[in-house]
Amino acid sequence: MALDKVEDVEIDADGVFKYILIEIKEVNKKSKQEVGRKMIVRGFSWAEYHSDIMDRVAPRFTELGLQCECVGGGRIKHSQSNKTLHVYGYSVSFGQAKHQLTIELLKKKYSYPEENFTFSNTGY
Repeated sequence: MALDKVEDVEIDADGVFKYILIEIKEVNKKSKQEVGRKMIVRGFSWAEYHSDIMDRVAPRFTELGLQCECVGGGRIKHSQSNKTLHVYGYSVSFGQAKHQLTIELLKKKYSYPEENFTFSNTGY
């Protein structure tokens, strides 16, 4: 499946940066039936706007034959040295992501102590 070729999480190692939560879907070309879907997180310090991230990553999904939709965004404060991840805020363009879902995806990639994963639905 093409979905298997897409990492669940790709974010910068350190700093405060914008992130987006993206739903990707795989559809059978012949039957037009959906064969799978998953949520992924992308966050990078180079992005001035949340839409910059989507503009850069969406073509890769299209190349794999996947459909994608940004379902929200926010910010991540990440410190590998302290082993902390804090998710907060919102995207003006895409609205607020479900930060709890983002945290669950981050936990799959980073083996930090449970209490070091935090989120807030306030802030920008």
